[in-house]
Amino acid sequence: MENISTGLKWVIGIIVTILIIAAGVSIYLIINNYFIRAQEQTLAQTQMINQAEFNSYDNKDVSGQDVINAAMRYKGRPQFAIKIQTGENTTGFYAENTYKSYYKQPASEGGVVDLSDPGGSNPQSVSEMLDITNKDNCTVNTLGRFKSTIYRDQNDEVRLIVFTQN
Repeated sequence: MENISTGLKWVIGIIVTILIIAAGVSIYLIINNYFIRAQEQTLAQTQMINQAEFNSYDNKDVSGQDVINAAMRYKGRPQFAIKIQTGENTTGFYAENTYKSYYKQPASEGGVVDLSDPGGSNPQSVSEMLDITNKDNCTVNTLGRFKSTIYRDQNDEVRLIVFTQN
């Protein structure tokens, strides 16, 4: 009789242990799903905040001074280019950047930037854009009006801003 009682205690102990472990695993799985969802939402919000800085250039009319400011502001941004088309230089030129990345403008508005396809050459520095004696027709009139268009890559990251003088 004593052996049966000891055996029952062992079996009950094992069952209780298995139930405790099962409860712990199920709680972990439930909480893990909440953590994954929270991480995805945080990542989406971070990306939205990072891309919000380009809202002022999304199909907006800006001044030539805004074009110069954008060229200075994004000069050190990796995998990013600014193309400027003036009234005298309708083919356009690129603003010089630290990483020497210049991407071709997609054929259609809303097109995707191909990061493997390099754009133009002969980039202009900000001082050259402000030089009225610039022989390359790359002078930006700070009082001029430009239409800005942003282009994204396949990952929905802004990679190119094109300023076209009105």
